[in-house]
Amino acid sequence: MDALNALLKIVLALVLLVVLLVTGALVRNAPPMMDTPGPLVRLATYVTTNSVEVRADAARPELRNRLYAVAPEQLWRAARAAVERLEWRVLHADADNLALQAVATTPLLRFQDDVFIRVRRAEHGLSTLYFRASSRIGRADLAMNTRHLRKFRRILEQELQHMAAAE
Repeated sequence: MDALNALLKIVLALVLLVVLLVTGALVRNAPPMMDTPGPLVRLATYVTTNSVEVRADAARPELRNRLYAVAPEQLWRAARAAVERLEWRVLHADADNLALQAVATTPLLRFQDDVFIRVRRAEHGLSTLYFRASSRIGRADLAMNTRHLRKFRRILEQELQHMAAAE
């Protein structure tokens, strides 16, 4: 009976450790838990998927396409500058096709996430940006790739503002 109690304590301690690590990672990555589609769906997503992709029909608002009131080449320059400011390692940059592949390294455990960005012309002189980030290992990213996207967009907006002010 003592051995069973000891084993139960070890199992409970391990479960508690996992819960604390997952909670800590989610808090650090600061996803918008209360936004649509709600905290339960988001939590289930963050613990079962390891990638994010910008799409027109995305359920999560931060993953929906955005339109930018700049030419594709200007958006490309701003995106490239944002990647450099984020210190992501650029694997391939194709200025002719306005596409970029990079690696974002997570701060704590140094996991590597692959990032792909492509700028396209949209209607009425606008541009749009496709973004995909996926973890190389694991089945859950605990919102890290969402964090990559949100940080990238924040820096991208700053770069576009700097460019507009410089004109």
